[in-house]
Amino acid sequence: MYNYVRFENCRYTFPCKSWVTITPNVSKKQAKLLSLKEVEEGKVATIRNLANVKYEIVILTGDIKGAGTDANVWITIYGTNGDTGKRPLKQRFRDLFERGQTDKFEIEALDLGELNKVRVEHDNKGLGNQGWFLDKMEITNMATNAKTLFPCDKWLDKKKGDGEISRDLLAVD
Repeated sequence: MYNYVRFENCRYTFPCKSWVTITPNVSKKQAKLLSLKEVEEGKVATIRNLANVKYEIVILTGDIKGAGTDANVWITIYGTNGDTGKRPLKQRFRDLFERGQTDKFEIEALDLGELNKVRVEHDNKGLGNQGWFLDKMEITNMATNAKTLFPCDKWLDKKKGDGEISRDLLAVD
């Protein structure tokens, strides 16, 4: 028989190999001392212990006619420990997401663990071309140097492809 106690989102397990009498008042003679077998940290405790990590995001816009965009672009990175929330991808004094161009960004977030998905989206606004042909994206955890590839090879365009301006990209090995 195992008894366990939850405290601050952690589970503490105490093995007890005998019957325990339940009474309102227990004397020291009736009490049984249990030893701790294991501690299972809850998600909140795990997240509290995570360090900030820098991620490098490398985005390759496709090299086909009209592939570039002037729209505002956002990204959300998902991993086994959570997600970054919606983050804008912008840089001062640089024309981003042009045909055949590689753009690099750096964001800081709590350690997301193993990356498994990215949501990329844009607002379909801008002076020139709003649609965008995203070839692929690679994200590097700068602390571990782990690289994760997210292929797309699709339009984010209301007038081309399937008309979607938001995509969930899955990681490939």
